[in-house]
Amino acid sequence: MSGLRSHRVIFQVDERRLILLASAVEVAIATYVTEVEIGLEAGGIFIGSHRGPHIEITACTTPLPSDVRRSNLFDRKDSGHQAAALAAWQSTSGTDTYVGEWHTHPVDDPTPSTRDLRTWQSILARDTDPAVFMIVGRRSVWCAWGHGKGLRRVAVSHAA
Repeated sequence: MSGLRSHRVIFQVDERRLILLASAVEVAIATYVTEVEIGLEAGGIFIGSHRGPHIEITACTTPLPSDVRRSNLFDRKDSGHQAAALAAWQSTSGTDTYVGEWHTHPVDDPTPSTRDLRTWQSILARDTDPAVFMIVGRRSVWCAWGHGKGLRRVAVSHAA
């Protein structure tokens, strides 16, 4: 069973901030938690926009040829992820951009590894905008909102 469904999901960060995840993004990620794919971690970046206090995720990249996929590791090495973020930025006059990243863990209920947490803290240290970090497992999703030095776990508040 997949941690994501094929419809729009809203994550509630707090009383005034939401993360909106588009259906197309869910479908793209769900491909990598099938029985065929779940043995190797997969991942990519989220592309979307900051809408006031909210983050709307409208697209994502998926594993590319130079990325490293192992049973306990996904390492985003391919420059195509950066190229996708830049293309989105240019085609929307700066509205759409990198807003976070996702990867899978081959377990039912994922939790971040020490490496995951270090990587995310490094990203937050060099970017002033909030970002979304998501790990998708076979049964559930672990999701966090990061900003500055803080990382706040969030839960699904509505699945439409």
